[in-house]
Amino acid sequence: MKIEIRKAELKELDKAFRLLKGAAQWLNKKNIDYWQDWLNPPDNFKQWVKDGFFNNEFYYVYNNLDLIGMFRLQWSDELFWGKQQNDSGYIHSFTIDRDYYGTGLGVEVLKEIEKLCRENHKRFLRLDCGVDIKKLCEYYQNQGFVAKGEVIVLGERLSLYEKQL
Repeated sequence: MKIEIRKAELKELDKAFRLLKGAAQWLNKKNIDYWQDWLNPPDNFKQWVKDGFFNNEFYYVYNNLDLIGMFRLQWSDELFWGKQQNDSGYIHSFTIDRDYYGTGLGVEVLKEIEKLCRENHKRFLRLDCGVDIKKLCEYYQNQGFVAKGEVIVLGERLSLYEKQL
């Protein structure tokens, strides 16, 4: 499968909310209590996404002309990681259309994110996921991410993961 990753444009903001809501609906159907705020996001969540668009941090993933995923890539993340050296990329809002489950697309996108980080002289790639989402935690560990602790952000208990590039 040939994917294309490109920066999201401000006029495409609605697509991000659609993808986040779709992921939340899928998780809800699986009885997984994660990302459920994206079903009807509060104003501070909406603003967080808007800020990411204003800062050019969102990327969309396409297969041909079909939008199949997205992620946010930041060069600092004090909200989740506290003050750190300027040597890491931070992933948020990483979602792939569930129709592509099991195809290896997520791994392919992660490799492209790693490439973006290396091009920007970053030594680490960091992310977070819900402590209780064991399959997702295992997925990231299988991709070479190492657990670095836990935090509580906006009432959610999260595991922090880091991968050396």
